[in-house]
Amino acid sequence: MMLRSTLCAVAAMMTVGLMGCGEQPKYYRVSIDRSNLSSMPGSCYSSGTAPTPNDRTTNTVDVEQWVLWDGVEDQKYLAVGDVTYALGDALVDIDVGDAIVSTKADKPTFTAERTRTGPNRVSRATYTLDKVGETLQGTIALSYECTGSTGCPVANCSASLNFVGRRLTAEPMVVVSNDSEN
Repeated sequence: MMLRSTLCAVAAMMTVGLMGCGEQPKYYRVSIDRSNLSSMPGSCYSSGTAPTPNDRTTNTVDVEQWVLWDGVEDQKYLAVGDVTYALGDALVDIDVGDAIVSTKADKPTFTAERTRTGPNRVSRATYTLDKVGETLQGTIALSYECTGSTGCPVANCSASLNFVGRRLTAEPMVVVSNDSEN
């Protein structure tokens, strides 16, 4: 009788514990198709004309590892690392830090923005997840805007990149140290 009570108590605690924790972080190996960046319009170059490519590599993708997890109040978090893309002579360069917080939308959407002055420049990267599960699929919308009388390589430029990913089987590991340097 006591064994049965103990098993019921353990099962109840595990059920409550799992319900309260939410899903653990998902790790993805993601390939990003950057081919759109090799054919930017002339307006994305300070000369007004796109250069003739002398050296071009085809049929390749960039590969990154991303982490996606649930937060509170229906928000999600996406860790992609720092964002750096050249849009012709414009540069989308954003120090993301640890993660981007989702906006409340039909599809999980994550926008990181960096504003600089002298001249005023705004770089933006918006990650839209069209499919989330064992596979990940979506787009990265990149934009650069510059206003000011001097110092702007270009006024505005934008591009959209497609990505696909596969969920990795991984166990998160947290290392806790109790030394004086931490």
